[in-house]
Amino acid sequence: MNKLSSNSCGSNRSLDTRVNSNCITLMNGTVLECFPKESPLTDFTPDKMRLDVTGTYLSIGNKPCKPQPKTTEELERQKKLFTDNAFYLLAHQERIMRDSRMFLAPVAVQNGLAYIGTSGFNAPTLGIYLEWWNECPIALRVDKESRRSLVFHLAGSPLSGANRCAEVYEDGRTESVQVSSFISHWRPFTAINTRYDEAKHIYQAYTLEQVLEILHAEDGEGVDYSSKINERFMLSEIKELKKRIERLTKESDKWHSMYVDTFMKYKDSEISKAFSEFQTFSEKTKAEINSIKVQKRALKAELKSGCIDNITYQRSLMPMNKQIKDLEFRVSTKKYELINKYLSEGISYSTIESYINKKNNI
Repeated sequence: MNKLSSNSCGSNRSLDTRVNSNCITLMNGTVLECFPKESPLTDFTPDKMRLDVTGTYLSIGNKPCKPQPKTTEELERQKKLFTDNAFYLLAHQERIMRDSRMFLAPVAVQNGLAYIGTSGFNAPTLGIYLEWWNECPIALRVDKESRRSLVFHLAGSPLSGANRCAEVYEDGRTESVQVSSFISHWRPFTAINTRYDEAKHIYQAYTLEQVLEILHAEDGEGVDYSSKINERFMLSEIKELKKRIERLTKESDKWHSMYVDTFMKYKDSEISKAFSEFQTFSEKTKAEINSIKVQKRALKAELKSGCIDNITYQRSLMPMNKQIKDLEFRVSTKKYELINKYLSEGISYSTIESYINKKNNI
């Protein structure tokens, strides 16, 4: 375990790469200690997204991957190793994200976009997939038969949204799938993947086999991780529902604002008159209340000076207090009548007041 506090590493490198003095900062703010490679085989080149100029990626479908040193058979074996254990690895997310070598373990899945190619998608790691499944809850899917799956392969058009992705089920079976809101899948993936470009180049990483060996050794025999998967999918559903609520609330607020604006303009004359009458009544009543308060202060001054005794003071004060309460009640009643008149239309008093003030440039 090599989790450190955020103060344990220096900050003399660019924060854009999230690489700081042999440390990386994860999406959740956790800082992991890293172990530099003795000598990187190639120079570091950021995997920035760029338009493909070869014409190879002008359509959707299976495309050639970026040349890699491993054979096709080995890449397919590594890919199957990942999909066969995807749910097991998801259940061990917390453990994996405490070890930079596990986090940076390479995953042999090549994603890509039409017109863009594989740029921005190259050399994903185990930790990148785990963070992506955290940030993209719709990548954790449940079908009509309640079968759970994880989207693990992305391919499609960033313009039309047409796509041909792939998902893996709990039994390791993979199927092609067309996801909705394709941009909500690939955009967070590339953002997370390119976040760790430099780290992938300069720091040591376990192989996927090594990660699985360590996890199996730590688990022992007969470990049931189904509860972890259930929890993970429920948290994902909660996160997605929160996002939907936020979107719907924002949309609802926009339409309500348009409705209020139109309604107020339509009823402008009527509402302006009603509000003006209430304001006039309110100001007149407040003036009466203030006048009574002046009388109360004068009465108290007479009591202090000895001109009247306490009994006389109380007898005179009580009707004044009653007058004030009656007048305040009349203002509240008038305000309620104004509110009640338009509340059924979804118009509050504050909305009316704000509209009138804006209209009068107050």
